[in-house]
Amino acid sequence: MEESEFSQQLQTGISQKSEWFNTEALEKLLLQYRLIHSCVRNLYDMLIKRSLIESDPYRLDKHISDITLPDTSPFNDSEIFSAIGNRFSEYETMLDYICTYVRFAVDSLPIPKVRKLLDFNKVFDWEDVVISSANPNNHGLAVTLNNARNGAPAVVQSMVNDCVNKCAQASVEIKKILNELGTFQREVYKFEIRRDIIESPRFDKSAFSTADDEFNEIKKHFPKVFPKRPFYADLVTEIVQEDLGANKEKNQEIVLKKLEIKNGSNQVKKKKAGPDPKELLMATVLSIGALAPTMNQLHVKLTANFDVFYEKKKNFFTVFFTALKKALHISEKEKIINLPVKDAKTGGEKTQKLNVNDFLADITRKERIYTVIGAKGPEYQKIENSEEEAILSFVNKQISEAQSAFTIINALDAFFKNTVDVIQKAKIKGMQIELSAFRNTIISINKKRGDFLSFKEEAEQMKKLGISENEG
Repeated sequence: MEESEFSQQLQTGISQKSEWFNTEALEKLLLQYRLIHSCVRNLYDMLIKRSLIESDPYRLDKHISDITLPDTSPFNDSEIFSAIGNRFSEYETMLDYICTYVRFAVDSLPIPKVRKLLDFNKVFDWEDVVISSANPNNHGLAVTLNNARNGAPAVVQSMVNDCVNKCAQASVEIKKILNELGTFQREVYKFEIRRDIIESPRFDKSAFSTADDEFNEIKKHFPKVFPKRPFYADLVTEIVQEDLGANKEKNQEIVLKKLEIKNGSNQVKKKKAGPDPKELLMATVLSIGALAPTMNQLHVKLTANFDVFYEKKKNFFTVFFTALKKALHISEKEKIINLPVKDAKTGGEKTQKLNVNDFLADITRKERIYTVIGAKGPEYQKIENSEEEAILSFVNKQISEAQSAFTIINALDAFFKNTVDVIQKAKIKGMQIELSAFRNTIISINKKRGDFLSFKEEAEQMKKLGISENEG
């Protein structure tokens, strides 16, 4: 194959497969992580409630900026209570970070990050959660879950088994996609070396005639062109073998084979004909599910901050009468606060009466909706079976409610910091990191909705002009 022909096919293959990863495979990958996170969260809460693991008191105060691996070193069975408690807590927190902050796109998941995700999947290998497992974490978790099943109601046993099975199935899909992404990222790495080094004017192709010479020439230029990237000698060796090796043609065919999209040519043809409007709309619905993990974190912090805020009013008698009212099913006095809220349009401030219990109940409702959508639960299927107009109305409502929730929670963040005394202020949990993630997700949902509306408007214009979508 001629060098120019191979370069052209390589560029086309990289471009098409990047699009496939970004629009299909990586969206599926994120969904699988969200499913595992939802199951792990349920298991963690259940184990804490049944006092089978030790809760990490600092889990909500940890600031995470990158994927880190929980401990996997051996421990004695007598340490299961604390070891699994800490490690499972770290694992759940890291899943939350992956689902909330990691950008699932080809340019954001280079080779080192793919390897780190693959290593993270081994921390708790859901296909091997058995007492006889050689993995200390798997063994400890299996023992803990068995203790949870013993004497538990049928509904708890069913929940445990269902969560483990779903995590095992999701982890299989995750490994499959990550391994394919890792293979692809190796080819992207090689392609970028070709594009930015070999095809640049400063690279003197006449200065070498053997594979070793080309290797050394690439190595010489690499630190200047890619100062912050690792030099993978094995991948550079593959490049020179594709250029000057004895099996040059065969090596080039292997590379192009790796770039083929396994879903087949029918999907590619379908994509060229233009996206399906309902698929665009359902992608918007699905993106609403991405709000669930952040809303969960905000809910936990809001509850803790309200407890601190009302703590100053507590004494023995108020605690006693609260417990007594609860036992007698007497409703408590409504908790109302006058909350200063900034108007997003004018920048002015107005005071809004906020019923704390109703607000937290509404947060719980939103959290449930987002979680079900993210996991593609029964409600998601009902939405998918609805007409486009009804789906768009649902999307508009969710965006509006999410924006309203953001405004109020943002105001509450300032309210807590400004109204509690100095001693209590140390107990208040800041929410700006979660609020930033929440806002960014709303922006992303809005963009997807905008893509759908633009496509529909363009289709309507073409229809008025008598132009078919398949023409041209």
